[in-house]
Amino acid sequence: MGRVLTSEEIIVTGEEALKVADALTESSFRILQLISEERHDVSTIAKRLNLSEAYVSEQIHRLEELKLVKVSYEPGRRGIRKICELAVKRIVVVIKP
Repeated sequence: MGRVLTSEEIIVTGEEALKVADALTESSFRILQLISEERHDVSTIAKRLNLSEAYVSEQIHRLEELKLVKVSYEPGRRGIRKICELAVKRIVVVIKP
């Protein structure tokens, strides 16, 4: 049980499936949809989805731990910007292998 990862999709089973399913709240799903269109920084994601930057940052961290999102850092006007993009295009949750 676990995870199969390719550059296009992630297939999760067992405990890993539960972790992914738990992480996919309405807000995190909207974040994934937004960054599927193009890379965005945390501030832009927060503004577009009408969420706080702290909440978006927390969700991004959780999605990054699950390897659903890639994060990079770029210089911004006031410090470093955290840039987020999808790590995979499709997530497959297997309930019963």
